Amino acid sequence: MINPDAAVLITGATSGLGKECALALGAAGRTVIVHGRRHDAADEVVKQIRKKGGTALPFVVDFSDLKALDKAFQNFPSLPLHGVMANAGVISRRPKVLGLSAQGYDMTFAVNVLAHQLILMKLSDRVLEGGRIIIVTSGVHDPRNRLSRFARISEPKWVGAQHLAHADEAPPELDLSNGFLRYSASKLSNIFQARILQEKFPHFDVFALNPGFMVDTDLIHEVPSFLRPFLKSLGRIITPFVKSMRLSSTTAKDVRSLLENLDWKNGGFAYLDGNIIESPSPNALRHDLATELWKDASEIVESSISL
Repeated sequence: MINPDAAVLITGATSGLGKECALALGAAGRTVIVHGRRHDAADEVVKQIRKKGGTALPFVVDFSDLKALDKAFQNFPSLPLHGVMANAGVISRRPKVLGLSAQGYDMTFAVNVLAHQLILMKLSDRVLEGGRIIIVTSGVHDPRNRLSRFARISEPKWVGAQHLAHADEAPPELDLSNGFLRYSASKLSNIFQARILQEKFPHFDVFALNPGFMVDTDLIHEVPSFLRPFLKSLGRIITPFVKSMRLSSTTAKDVRSLLENLDWKNGGFAYLDGNIIESPSPNALRHDLATELWKDASEIVESSISL
């Protein structure tokens, strides 16, 4: 039985897919904890949910600062949790384009992986029996993903969490100056996180969700600049005919189903392309790499917040 009074935290809930999901869950009667890095943006989404009769609370913190995130849990709503949607993400094309994180880590890895590692470490034991965790990944992690390769997004090479966290100091032969490679590696890391999380907390289900290329969100920045005008202008037209492309409103319906539909209960870990269970890349299924990522990311996080 799903507890209708338990809340769902959505990270990156002030724009794009996260906002669509927050509004959809709020309209369905679920209490939504709206994460954003700016008070005005989070408050606006909370206001929209409440205006339609829903219940929402803000959780404001910048994921590029692990110490600030750790401190923010002191004010985290004391509600039972039905689940978490780990959705927030960035792509930094070169190691220092967005600057380094507050702790000196590559911004892509800091936000996409390390911040969510801390979220999962802090909140997983608060998720109720039968709850759901959704970790948003991407088809770019898979060498077999034709759209990603057509868009010239590099397939990931697993080089370890320490190199990804310190991409600006990595040996040149690892090619971590390539922002798309670092991004795809972070999305591979998200699947590793989902798989180990399910092992550690078997009382809830964990989904690694590939939302596809959504031309109506900032995910358009996943693709090289020369393709963006084409996708923005024709994307909505061609989306229904391309397997790996979707609109955020469609994916939000899939997310609502994953969180609320009893048909998904007791399924354990699953990798989903939209609402279809598929197999992730062969590397994503390697238990040794998943264990390595979880261990190393946890150590990086713990050392960062203890300084």
